[in-house]
Amino acid sequence: MTQPVNHGQTCVASSAEILPDEITERAISAVQKAIGEQNYQHWFAGRSRFEVTNHALRIFVSNPFISNWLHKRFRTAFNAAAVDVLGPAGACELLVDETLQAAQSESPAKVLPIPNVDTGKATSKEQRQPGKIQQPPISGVQTLAVRGSNRRRFRTFKSIVSGECNDLALMAAQQVAEFPGERFNPLYIHGSTGVGKTHLLEAIYSEVRRTQPNLNVVYLTSEAFTNYFTQALESKTVPSFRQRFRNVDVLLIDNIEFLDNKKKATEEEFLHTIVQVIEHGGQLVVSGDRHPRLLTKHREELTTRFMSGLVCRIDVPCEDTRRRIAATLALPMKNSFTQETLDYVARRCKKNIREIQGALNCLHGHFTLTKRKITVSRAREILGDMEQECRHLVRISDVEKVVCDAFGLSPSDLRSKSRRKTVACPRAMAMYVARKLTKAAYREIGLYFGGRDHSTVVAAEKRVEKWIEQDSPLELPSSCRGRTISEVVQEIEERLLSLAI
Repeated sequence: MTQPVNHGQTCVASSAEILPDEITERAISAVQKAIGEQNYQHWFAGRSRFEVTNHALRIFVSNPFISNWLHKRFRTAFNAAAVDVLGPAGACELLVDETLQAAQSESPAKVLPIPNVDTGKATSKEQRQPGKIQQPPISGVQTLAVRGSNRRRFRTFKSIVSGECNDLALMAAQQVAEFPGERFNPLYIHGSTGVGKTHLLEAIYSEVRRTQPNLNVVYLTSEAFTNYFTQALESKTVPSFRQRFRNVDVLLIDNIEFLDNKKKATEEEFLHTIVQVIEHGGQLVVSGDRHPRLLTKHREELTTRFMSGLVCRIDVPCEDTRRRIAATLALPMKNSFTQETLDYVARRCKKNIREIQGALNCLHGHFTLTKRKITVSRAREILGDMEQECRHLVRISDVEKVVCDAFGLSPSDLRSKSRRKTVACPRAMAMYVARKLTKAAYREIGLYFGGRDHSTVVAAEKRVEKWIEQDSPLELPSSCRGRTISEVVQEIEERLLSLAI
């Protein structure tokens, strides 16, 4: 008798023996046979990872949503595949490996070695003859950039939906792509997660390579830069590393916040790299999740370098822009949705573009498998179920952090014995939300918030429910002042659910 499919766990190290690759290939074939080639291509090809231990078939996917869906849809087939490979005692485990999500959105950094390079092949603007088009070099860092990018499809300006939220950044990026090194140098683009910063950097990369193929263009994340530099230090190839990264015409650095609080040597190397690129006529484009002034752990010289060019913010898209984004993202999905459904998704998904894309992918998956057109009521049901399923991902510590951020309190305030209204009211909300969005019992919540007993949590829950029912205004000196408790609690819950997603 087979064991049930375990699912939704985060990938962790295990002492189980990993069986040879040929066994894994047999397992993949068994899964393909069990669920059908079309389902395999849609859900697994290029999106998952398989391994077989001496007791289980392990399937790694990128996030809990996919894990939950696959568990519901294919658990019998997975168990059958495990039995086929491992015998009657075989089991299947669905695990979450977040690196798969990153691998789908950016070229790998850690797995690419830095090859030895003939530094004489590096080209510069001064070395190129006017009018002579040269192919980009196939060695050194250019190989890293090009081969890495071949594993992903770099997006273009044509696929960007413009609106008030991104107009300035888009126009600046187009100017930089047309006149690299001559306009807005450096260009610094910042905004919250999922609003399109990486899309703009990819578009610059694509456009420069399309229109000026003789230029040496490198795109990478600041994490990749750090990894390559670390490898260079360990292999004693720092001069070669510098030759590759400092002699480029366009350098695109994504997620600069990763460098915040990194080792002094890495930051020093990055500073000298961008100074060299800019002073020799190259273009620097950087993206981050915050304004340069908020990179508090960077050297001041780095911040002033970023500030010396053009700093552009991308905001969260408005509803009209979200509607056009939803329509654009839905084009490859053909007739999966009604227009009303797309409008509903645009109204519902307010945080960022990735949330819209995730919702559409989820709905399209249902359409592909069930062949039922996705109406508004169907979309509401599906997305509501998914939101409910992700609740177990919220922890009490997450609740504490979000409530503290909302009211300007510290964790020690919430856990203290204070009965001041400015502390007691947020504490009651934290207990209410923790009870609603986590699986923690009353006793566990009470112990977390200052060693209180379960009756205190029950009383807090009832008190907040009454406030919500009466639509009571929040009368506390905080950024939430002037709003109802119902609105504040709803915002706290939405922030927590977005973190869980």
